[in-house]
Amino acid sequence: MTSALLDISTSVCVERTDLHSSDSVGQLLHVVGLVTDEVFSFMGPAIRALENNGHVQQIIVIDSPEHRHNVEQFDKYATVTRVRNFSDPMRRWRDVFRACRRQLSTNESISAVHVHGLLPFLSISMALRSSNVKAPVVYSPHGSRSLGTLRFVGRLAMFAAHSVTRQGRNSAIVTVPREVDAFDRWKSTDVVENPVADVFFSTEHVEATKPLIVTGGRQNNMRSVEIFSQLAVLLSGEELGLDFNWLGTVSEPAGLRLKAASVIVTPINGQDECALNMASGWMYVAPWSTRGFPLFLVQAMASGLPCVALDCEQHREVIDDGKTGFLCANEQEMVSRIATLVDNTILRKKMGAAARVVATARFNESSFQNKLLTAYSTKW
Repeated sequence: MTSALLDISTSVCVERTDLHSSDSVGQLLHVVGLVTDEVFSFMGPAIRALENNGHVQQIIVIDSPEHRHNVEQFDKYATVTRVRNFSDPMRRWRDVFRACRRQLSTNESISAVHVHGLLPFLSISMALRSSNVKAPVVYSPHGSRSLGTLRFVGRLAMFAAHSVTRQGRNSAIVTVPREVDAFDRWKSTDVVENPVADVFFSTEHVEATKPLIVTGGRQNNMRSVEIFSQLAVLLSGEELGLDFNWLGTVSEPAGLRLKAASVIVTPINGQDECALNMASGWMYVAPWSTRGFPLFLVQAMASGLPCVALDCEQHREVIDDGKTGFLCANEQEMVSRIATLVDNTILRKKMGAAARVVATARFNESSFQNKLLTAYSTKW
């Protein structure tokens, strides 16, 4: 990876959208890979809040068709440099590095850098080493595997990148509390959880006529698809007359597997569509763990849905077991809890209302903006 980042034999393939003058003082540079829904749920409100607070921003991002609807929303608030999403990861990240170096060499007004993900962190670190810019770096992992299954590799990479950027001025903003421990030796770490868009709170929750079990995700993880499909098959055997809806996009093989289990896949483009589809659910089911912020789960809570979720660290941080939903050890327990909520209307509506109250207090955009701006004020 390092050799690929340092290879400068070809030019960067980028598309630029210039909205702010590069000679402005105190610009903030964001470097990000793919703008997935989880990443955008943080960056979208963050970019808006920072722009409203007077920050002039530059963004370097990998542009891919499946996430372009998110990237396009940055154009109103920042200057965006799009790097082509080459199928070859070495070529892709080499071009991100070149975009970083080009930005640093042509824009002397950059006063700080916020990187979103481990590979963007490595890219800007190498670019900073070969530039004259001495800017503090803020790192947000957004559920990077470098803090989970690849923890050892991640620590080595973060140590290497930390050593080539401005020593002692690197800090972190994490979106889930459990990530704080990974940065115990850094200058500072702030927890700023992703907010939920207002539309999830304002859309009225009106249950579908038939019991509707909702889940969601834009992923090609066949294991997640298999788990939800198995639940659908098990519950269909209970003759409860349930409907199952997967919100988001899946690969063709995953779509065939869900169809075989009588699960309807509803593609969603934007948060308004997601909120509208959430609003008719009887409950939300999350039978697998996530690496980072459990975005769809929290959106479901904001929509007033009780949640039945796998008992894991990520879900434990947002669900109050027995009050806003159920945490389950296995699929059999999930089947039992789902059946309970289908049969018990009073309990279902009580839990859904409690979930929305918790989400309103904890994940509203106003609170997010205050926490974010406070965190930024301590970084430089």
